[in-house]
Amino acid sequence: MTITAPTGSALPELLTAAVERHRCEAILLSGGLDTSIVATLAAPRGLRLAVTVVVGDAPDLPYATEIATRLGLEHVVLRRTPAQLAAALPALIGIIGSFDGMFLRNDIVVYEGLRELARRGIRSCWTGDAADELFAGYEFVLRKSPEEIERSVRHFARTMRFNGPRIGETLGVEVYSPFLDPAVVELATRLSARELVVHHEGARLGKAPLRRAFEAELGERHAYRRKDPIEIGSGATVLGPYVATGLEEVLASESGRVHAEDHVRIRDAEHLAYYRMYRTVCGGPPRADPSLPKECPGCHARGPEGTYCTVCGAYPI
Repeated sequence: MTITAPTGSALPELLTAAVERHRCEAILLSGGLDTSIVATLAAPRGLRLAVTVVVGDAPDLPYATEIATRLGLEHVVLRRTPAQLAAALPALIGIIGSFDGMFLRNDIVVYEGLRELARRGIRSCWTGDAADELFAGYEFVLRKSPEEIERSVRHFARTMRFNGPRIGETLGVEVYSPFLDPAVVELATRLSARELVVHHEGARLGKAPLRRAFEAELGERHAYRRKDPIEIGSGATVLGPYVATGLEEVLASESGRVHAEDHVRIRDAEHLAYYRMYRTVCGGPPRADPSLPKECPGCHARGPEGTYCTVCGAYPI
C-alpha cells in the first residue's frame, strides 16, 4: 500500500519543457527511475537510440530492455568484461582527473556508453543526473531527520557536479540532464521532506514526486524500483576486485612508499591500482591549486567546498 502525500505538481511540466528545449538523439538508459522518465518524455521529441552498458548478469538490463521496447527505441546493449573496462580506465582517468573508485566504477559505464555514441556519429545524449541529489534518492539521505533531508537537498543543489558532460565534451557528444534545468532545481529546493519521501510496500523511498507523477506511464513495478548506483545496476562493481588482483602482497610496502614520496594515502589494493594509473596518466601526484578553498588531507588536492574529495575519494574532508 502506498501512503499518499502532496507532490510538486509542476514537476512533469517543467521536465517536459526541459526535454523540449534540448531534444537529444540518444540516452544512456540504465532502466532506473530517472533515465526511464527522461526516455519517456524524450521519445516523442527526437530520441531514437538508447545505450545500456552491462557486465555479466546486470540487474539493470531487463528494466532497460522493457522501457526501450515499449517506447520503440533502437536499443544497443554493450556487453563488457572486467578486462575491457580496465583497459578503458586510463582514458577515463585522464578526462576526470580522479583515482577514486566510486567515481571510476560508475563513470566507466558512462564513458563506454558515450564512446559508442561518438563512434556512431551521435552528438547529443540524455542522462538522468541529479534526480537522486534533488529528490532525496539516496538511502543515506533518507535516514536523516526531515529537516536534515531538506538541508541535504539544498546543499546538493549548490554543490553537485557530474562527470558526464566533461566526458562527453572530450568525445564530441553534448550531455544533458533535464533534472539540471534551473526551474527543476529551484522547485526541488522548495519541497518538504514529506513531499520527497514515500512509503511503498514496507519500503521507505525517496523521489516521491517523480514516482507518483510517472507511475501511470512506467507501471508500479518500474516507478517504485529501488535506487541502485550505476556500478551495481550495470554490474561494473566487479571492476574493483579485478584491478586489485595480485596487489594485496605489495599493498603495505607500496602504499608506504606512495605516502612518503607523494604524500598520498592509499586505502586498499583497488585504490592502489587506480593511483598507479592516475600517476602515469597525469604525470605525478595531485597538484595543489591555491586558488581553490579546500585541501584534501588524503591527497592534498584542492577543490571547492565540500566533504568529499573528488580526486582521491577521501571522506570527510
